[in-house]
Amino acid sequence: MKQMRIMKLKRIFMTVIAVSGCLTGYAQEARVEKSVWGVQAGSLLNICGYNELRLTDAVALRSEIGIQGSFSYSYISSFGSFTHYTITPELVVEPRWYYNLAKRQAKGKFTTHNSGNYLSLRTSFCPEWPAIHDSGSRPVSSLYVIPMWGIRRHYGEHFSFEASAGIGYQHIFVGKGDDTPVIGWRLGIGYTF
Repeated sequence: MKQMRIMKLKRIFMTVIAVSGCLTGYAQEARVEKSVWGVQAGSLLNICGYNELRLTDAVALRSEIGIQGSFSYSYISSFGSFTHYTITPELVVEPRWYYNLAKRQAKGKFTTHNSGNYLSLRTSFCPEWPAIHDSGSRPVSSLYVIPMWGIRRHYGEHFSFEASAGIGYQHIFVGKGDDTPVIGWRLGIGYTF
């Protein structure tokens, strides 16, 4: 009789271990993924390829290479209207702190492919060489450093939406240089590999 109770307790114990092991195996970890590769388009003519590399459980380093475009329109009554465009390459390094991954996971929301809210320091460099532009505009090399707040959400296995905004600093490399405050914003739709 004592042996039957021991056998029953062993079976219950083994069943609890097996069930908890299965549940743990399917649980989503609340941390930044090791490496995320993708492409993203948005914010006028901004197309880039990117990689997010995990530095800690909540911090990733995003690096991008892409192109950005700008358009301007001006009207002067004595000269008429003018439309200008510039397309330049862009190199970006952006550390991101995903601060709400554990909270999202606790609510049963997805955190795959780094879906969450983040704070970042977006640092981008746009060189003036191989720029495409019209004769009325002159591209210049510039450096942007912008603290950003943003959100990133994934839909399905591969598609993402991202929005971010911030106020920062722009340095234009002309003559002695020109430093100005700048408002940065991004809206992007992406594909994750």
